[in-house]
Amino acid sequence: MSTLRKLVSDVRSMHKLLSTDNLITDRAVASEIRNNSLLLVKRETNLRRLWATDTLFTTLSCLEMTQVPISDCCTYTDPCQVSRSVNRLPRIAEGNYQYIIQGVYSINAMGGNGTKFKEITINRYMNLLSLPIIKNQAYYWIANEGYLYVSNPNLQSVRVSALFEEDVPNEIRYSGICSNHVTDEEWCMNPLDREFFCPGYLEKQVLELTQQKLLSTYFRINDDKTSDNKDDQVSKQ
Repeated sequence: MSTLRKLVSDVRSMHKLLSTDNLITDRAVASEIRNNSLLLVKRETNLRRLWATDTLFTTLSCLEMTQVPISDCCTYTDPCQVSRSVNRLPRIAEGNYQYIIQGVYSINAMGGNGTKFKEITINRYMNLLSLPIIKNQAYYWIANEGYLYVSNPNLQSVRVSALFEEDVPNEIRYSGICSNHVTDEEWCMNPLDREFFCPGYLEKQVLELTQQKLLSTYFRINDDKTSDNKDDQVSKQ
């Protein structure tokens, strides 16, 4: 799998103007690569593709959770408790039907996936609470500006695989028990050097779209500035 740094280098090598223009920073190129990748991936996931791939989703191996009353995320006054992520998650990509989340799981004693929770909206979950039925199914939802909630209140951590639109901070990527196993190299790694989660068959399209956007944006601006300078010189003569 390619790193973001390699993809930035590939974009620059596609056109001489991009390779020699110092005004276009690697950060700007990387941002455009991310935007175009998200555009194409959302198209594919809306068509129910890529959901089973491991080249798309970022996995948070042990997202730290804490117990809170359900009123933390809604106006429901039931005394029941749920668990909520300690930290607000980076922005998760959204498709036509739902957040692009491959799965939220409990963590078993061996550190692997345990129970897979079912996605639900908070409004639907409140409706379930009002029904006189036994609720054996465990649910999760996103609410309160980016927090993850799970109906099981006793969880200390969960595993989450999702398509994030932003870089995941180390404080979230290595939270909870995972913080005990992270190396200095992993903690200090530049985001450009991490694997970039884009399916291989979409890479060429992503690079071409990025090149086109950069050329049309930056060099149009330069042309406009040149034209304005010429107009100013003519008006002074």
